[in-house]
Amino acid sequence: MALPYHFDINEWYILFWLFVTFSIVFLLPKKFPFSMTIMMMLFSTIIARFLDHLLAIQGWDLYDVMDGPKYELFDLLTYVLYAPFGYLFVYFFDRLRMRGLWIVAYIVAGSLAAIAFEWLSEHFNVFTYKRWNLSRSFPVYLIIQCLTLLFFRYIKTIREASAKKQFGPYRKRL
Repeated sequence: MALPYHFDINEWYILFWLFVTFSIVFLLPKKFPFSMTIMMMLFSTIIARFLDHLLAIQGWDLYDVMDGPKYELFDLLTYVLYAPFGYLFVYFFDRLRMRGLWIVAYIVAGSLAAIAFEWLSEHFNVFTYKRWNLSRSFPVYLIIQCLTLLFFRYIKTIREASAKKQFGPYRKRL
């Protein structure tokens, strides 16, 4: 994997946010089992990469990530950055115990926060838009946030069913 030709502001920006976001994840009280944490982080990274490839397969040259169209190490690290953001999104969703219309408000707020971060990333040359803009990103984030919460609820339900099956009536004593 190629290293950046010039190590400049966008690489420092990615390293800074990787350090900050993963530090927050590790400093927060543990809410989920390690396996769920890994699954949520992988899901967030994979869905970002999948959607990026989906747009590229269509032949649309909408934007470049980092220093240009060639894939390099910091392109990969940019996708890794989605992992702690996805985890924090479900962490606070679960912690705040969202119900009803509050879930919709939470998804919209999360999408707006993602837009704000993307706007900041654009100013640090992480994204170079060609035929893309932030208004196109908003519905994409709405879909991603919904899919993330659905995946989270799915693996949480499976885990709870598995624990109930494994421990039966003795579950409450543990």
